[in-house]
Amino acid sequence: MNPELAILVRLQGIDLEIRKFNQQKASLPRRFNAIQEQLLSKEAERDKLKDRLSEIQKRKVDIEDEFELENTRLGKSQKKISSVKTNREYTALQKEINEIKKANTSREDELLVIMEEIASLQEEIKAKKKEITQSRREMKAEQKRIEELGAEMDTKIAALTKDRDAVSQEVRPDLLSKYNFIKDKRGGVAVAAVSEGACCACNMNIPPQLYNELLKEEKIFTCPSCQRLIYALKVDKK
Repeated sequence: MNPELAILVRLQGIDLEIRKFNQQKASLPRRFNAIQEQLLSKEAERDKLKDRLSEIQKRKVDIEDEFELENTRLGKSQKKISSVKTNREYTALQKEINEIKKANTSREDELLVIMEEIASLQEEIKAKKKEITQSRREMKAEQKRIEELGAEMDTKIAALTKDRDAVSQEVRPDLLSKYNFIKDKRGGVAVAAVSEGACCACNMNIPPQLYNELLKEEKIFTCPSCQRLIYALKVDKK
């Protein structure tokens, strides 16, 4: 292999390692973000339950107030019935008493349903609070994990960057500039082998004459298709 290309292959190996660690570091918050989204969803569910509980508790108070007022009215009507003088008054008053009793029975039934729902909502809110507490614990633990792994990766990236700087010193400035340009444009891969007449990076065939030139290892050539720096991959025949 051309000596300069050999150095670039080493450099590319370092760059790909740096790229890998940077990608891993960038992906670290994914689980944290997922837990955070779940937490926000659970908090929204809890708030919705609390709103419903507040609403139904208000309804309970209203019904109890209505029941008390109507019960007072019922008592007055029942006292009044003994003093009526005509059948018409008696019938009207008895009808009123029956309607009050019927309405109060409906209120009692509704209160029972409401009390059951209040108990159910309180249990749901309690359970949701436990889930929220657990999610917050998971977030805290995940944040710690991210910080520890991030620091570990930063250390590895710093060491690789130091190696990269040292290897870069062995490359001509113009060739290094060309390498960096191609690397940035081609997903981190600027140097590719050619095997059986095809570029291993883009899988396109190269002209036979160019391949023959590559075998001489005298100059540095680029792939006509992807513009990467290329070298002939020689296979030992035993």
